[in-house]
Amino acid sequence: MSNRAIFLDKDGTLVENLHYNADPLRMTLCSGMGAALHLLARLDYRFFVISNQDGVAHDYFSEVELASVSDRLTDQLFREQLTLEGFYYCPHHPNGKLESYAVEFMCRKPMPGMLVRAAREHGIDLQASWML
Repeated sequence: MSNRAIFLDKDGTLVENLHYNADPLRMTLCSGMGAALHLLARLDYRFFVISNQDGVAHDYFSEVELASVSDRLTDQLFREQLTLEGFYYCPHHPNGKLESYAVEFMCRKPMPGMLVRAAREHGIDLQASWML
């Protein structure tokens, strides 16, 4: 198995950008994304979502709802005969409405927390990988 990865932002990169959307039924892959990922898969890259999801901190949706988002993205890539190996998100925002999420945290991009975690959990070489 390859140790190289493509880390994809969710909104506006992997799927069409709908502001603070956690409704899986409204998620569609960006135009051309399936074909682009097929090219990268042939180069032996693995795919992961790395996304700030501060809608949780702002109380627009819950972490439970994000599980459905992960399932939907996994299904959409499966339909393209691709594998999503991980869905990593940061629910925090320093100005969040919910006190438990209203913090600065290493997982929030541009900090590397989610990338480091994915690399550790999946044996990924970050220097041989890309963030889109």
